[in-house]
Amino acid sequence: MAVLISIFNQYGAYFFVALLIADVVLAVWVFLMRRTMKKIFRAGTMDIERVILEIHDKQNAEAKSLEQTANRVAVLESALPKDIRKVGLVRYNPFSDAGGDQSFALALLNDHKDGIVLSSLYGREMNRVYAKLIEKGASKYQLSQEELQAIEKAMA
Repeated sequence: MAVLISIFNQYGAYFFVALLIADVVLAVWVFLMRRTMKKIFRAGTMDIERVILEIHDKQNAEAKSLEQTANRVAVLESALPKDIRKVGLVRYNPFSDAGGDQSFALALLNDHKDGIVLSSLYGREMNRVYAKLIEKGASKYQLSQEELQAIEKAMA
């Protein structure tokens, strides 16, 4: 016991200073935490339990919203290959008496190479439009060279 008293007498001042510094540090920390809490709770009008419950409710609502968005994106991604997204256009002059490349072949295809080819033959006294169904990049109808080029451009 005498040893402890002599150690305390010898180093007591250092021990007291260390405790004083720890006390000041803790007081500053409490002050900063209290200021932060006032900001969070807007001058003490709310209790911490209520704030935590509100945060939890908002988190659940955001999780539901995220799940709904993910489901909608999945539906859209599954529908995308079916939408017409590939276009090929070839303009040409099929008749020597008509000026310019007024005729055209237009291929409209989806990711599965399904769609249609529209052809317009423009002549001086007539204009004809043809539509041919395309399945997997081919048609059961005979395709002109320009229609084949339009399909190739759409698939490229």
